[in-house]
Amino acid sequence: MDSTHTSESSSLLNNASNVIAITAHEFKTPLTTITSIVDLLSTKLRIDRYMNPFYEQQLSRITSEIFSLNSMLDEMLTINNILSGSFEAKKELLYVEEQLLPLKEQFRSFTDDNRTLQINVSGTPCKILANSGQLTRIFSNLVSNAFKFSRQNAPVVHLSYEDKALVITVTDDGIGIPAEDLPHLFQPYYRGSNTKDIAGTGLGLTIVKTFVTANDGDIAVSSEPNKGTVFTLVFRYPDTCQ
Repeated sequence: MDSTHTSESSSLLNNASNVIAITAHEFKTPLTTITSIVDLLSTKLRIDRYMNPFYEQQLSRITSEIFSLNSMLDEMLTINNILSGSFEAKKELLYVEEQLLPLKEQFRSFTDDNRTLQINVSGTPCKILANSGQLTRIFSNLVSNAFKFSRQNAPVVHLSYEDKALVITVTDDGIGIPAEDLPHLFQPYYRGSNTKDIAGTGLGLTIVKTFVTANDGDIAVSSEPNKGTVFTLVFRYPDTCQ
């Protein structure tokens, strides 16, 4: 391949990357406006005492769909930053549970049922060295998938503070992942063969894997169709546990 062709290919990729970033940002503005209007309608209906179960359910569905669209746009922007090598690298000592608690409240607002994320902790809490924003994206994507694909029970996140590392499991009772899909799960745009009727970009787990690796962690998955899925993350402690 000559240098001219290589330069043209690089230019096309850069242009495509810019288009993705600009488009995703442009979609964010009307979605923010729609969210504000839904909040305003909800408040007005309650003040005027017109709110009833039908209106509440439909407004909740709109809010849930907006949340899904925003999540997809975030994935597009994040994968664009990853491909361009411009994602954050700054790390700090932090407690993982502090990253999870806001998500518990967030997903409480965006589910149509009464399920709430369950967070269990065992062992003596210890800080890990990681990037706060990247950890939030890791858990946001995994928890979002757990809600999306689970059926009856709420997803469970267990933090197990062991001797040398923090072991985190994210468990759901969902549709599971076929064995033939497991080796390809973290590839960009790959979607499980049993998820065709469920919305998604196929980027979420690629982002998760990239950020887990960037924070010196490991990730594994075990699953059985129609029984559920468990993602296991391991983050080693720094030299001294704080």
